[in-house]
Amino acid sequence: MKSNFNLEHLLGNKVEVVDKIIADIDKHVKRIEIPKRDGTKRKILAPDSRLKYIQKRINWLIFMKFKPNPNAHGFIKKRGIATNAARHVGVNSIGHIDVKNFFDSISTNHMKNCLFGNKNICRYCKNYNKMLEGYCHPSIYKNKEQRFPHKCEELKAVYIPKYCEETGYESLFLRLISLCTYNGFAAQGFPTSPYLANIVIKGFDNKIAKLAVENNCNYTRYADDMTFSSNTLDKNQLRALFKQKCYRLLWAFGFAPNKKKTHWKDVGRFKVCGVVVNEKLNIMRKTVRVFRAKVHNATVKNEARTTKTYIRKLKGWASYLMSVNREKGEKYMRLLTVFENRKWPKVA
Repeated sequence: MKSNFNLEHLLGNKVEVVDKIIADIDKHVKRIEIPKRDGTKRKILAPDSRLKYIQKRINWLIFMKFKPNPNAHGFIKKRGIATNAARHVGVNSIGHIDVKNFFDSISTNHMKNCLFGNKNICRYCKNYNKMLEGYCHPSIYKNKEQRFPHKCEELKAVYIPKYCEETGYESLFLRLISLCTYNGFAAQGFPTSPYLANIVIKGFDNKIAKLAVENNCNYTRYADDMTFSSNTLDKNQLRALFKQKCYRLLWAFGFAPNKKKTHWKDVGRFKVCGVVVNEKLNIMRKTVRVFRAKVHNATVKNEARTTKTYIRKLKGWASYLMSVNREKGEKYMRLLTVFENRKWPKVA
């Protein structure tokens, strides 16, 4: 039995090719370790070009159709570190809570909950009009309460063991789950993970954003870094308002807080994802000096050994600086662009 969804269109490959990739997923994933500031290593799972193409297609056709909470600023068009920090400029107190192993905590169960009953995906189904008319609702929660004339094949495929093997049904959801997770969880390095994270944690964002508005406070989230601030409350009052509530909600949504990275302040320098917000958005002078030295070494001191790849990396940081301090960022961006456009020696 063929799927109601056009699998080849959605995944950009023949079903047989996709199934072969899923069956040999280890051959399409490369493990990379990146050093972290605390001395530990961040484990990245980098998909090869074939798997990455499919994952990016899933992002474009499915996950990017979801609307994240307005307080989420990570991995969203026209939002970023600067817009995230801007909400907290000039506040009286500020607090941060970090989610422990954020991407690695997103499980297949999280995916099932956000896939079923969502119009962004069900619109590809031939029974989509029945859903709009109220004759079909492929949500496990709705189906517990009501009966619908149309029985969702995807619901059966995911929750009934061997359903696809016995009926021949080609499930989209089972393939999405397999393509976007590794050993049952999302992975840092998969293009789908950031978008999936914003979808999965949207319910948490909605509840905390509502709490913030009711108490005239500010709440934003950039990936796994949540920031809270107030113009009237001190750090103790801010902590009492958000800390335990966030902890409980995170656990309820299948996540855990990183207690070592939870802190509250009402004096000193306030930073949000590395951006200073005491009076205006700014980057710490020490950080800018280090970057300036790297640019000087690359374009003057060690010009002969500088690679195009390294210049592009520096331009990425200059772009970040532009988002916070446009004048400073443009200065370095112009310098790096001129250097990048020079005639590079041919490699023998």
